[in-house]
Amino acid sequence: MLATYLLQKKVKGALIYPAIIFSLMIVIAFLMLIFVVPTLTATFKELNVKLPLSTRMVVALSEFLKNHILISISSFLGFILAIYLALKSKKGKRFADYTTLRIPIIGTLVKETNSARTARTLSALISSGVEVVLAMEITAEVIQNSYFKTVIIDAKENIKKGEPISKIFMNNEKLYPPFVGEMISIGEETGKLGEMLSNVATFYENEVEQKTKDLSTVVEPFLMVFIGVAVGFFAISMISPTYSLVDSI
Repeated sequence: MLATYLLQKKVKGALIYPAIIFSLMIVIAFLMLIFVVPTLTATFKELNVKLPLSTRMVVALSEFLKNHILISISSFLGFILAIYLALKSKKGKRFADYTTLRIPIIGTLVKETNSARTARTLSALISSGVEVVLAMEITAEVIQNSYFKTVIIDAKENIKKGEPISKIFMNNEKLYPPFVGEMISIGEETGKLGEMLSNVATFYENEVEQKTKDLSTVVEPFLMVFIGVAVGFFAISMISPTYSLVDSI
C-alpha cells in the first residue's frame, strides 16, 4: 500500500508545476489589467491615438475589471467553487474521469497509474490470504477513477459466476493494458496470481515513475509557448498604438 501512496504522490507532484505557473499567470494578468493598462489607456486617450482591435479588447476588459472589481473577483471565486462542487458530484466526477482518460500523455499516465494501483492492492490482499471476491471489493474502494472502479466491480461479479479474473481485464483493454490481463491469466494458470500481480504492479510503477520524471520536460515547452503567446499578445496590443503615434508624427 505504501508503493501505491508514493506513486500517487509522484503523479500529483508532476502536475503541481504547471498548475502553479498557470495560477500565477492568471494573478499577474489580473493585476496588470487593473493597475497597468488603465495608465496606458489614459495616455492613449490624451494623445487621441487610434487603437487596433486587440488593444480595444484589452482596454475593454481592463475597464470592466476596474469598474466592477468586486463583481469580477466574486464571479471568479464563484466559478472556481462551482467547478469544485461539480467535480464532487457523481456526474461531474464521471465527466472528469472521462476527460482525463482522453488527454494525450495524461490519459496514458492515468491508465498505467490505475493498473499499478489495482495490481498492487490485489497482490497485497491475495498474498495475505484474503478471499478473491473480498479482495476485489476492497480494491474497488481503493480505485478512485469511476471507469476502472466499474471494471473491478464487474470482475467481482464474474468471479461469483465462476469466470476467471483475467476475462474482465482482457475485455477492457481500452482501460487496462493487455499486459495486465495476460499476466493475470498466467497467474491463474500457474497458481501464482499474487506474484504475477506484484510483477505487474512493479512494472507499471516503474513506468509511471519514469513518465512523471519526463512529464515536466514535455510540459515545459508547451508552457513556454503558452506564456510567450499571452505575453506577446499583450505586448503587441499595448505597443502597437505607440508605433501608430510615432508614424503619425
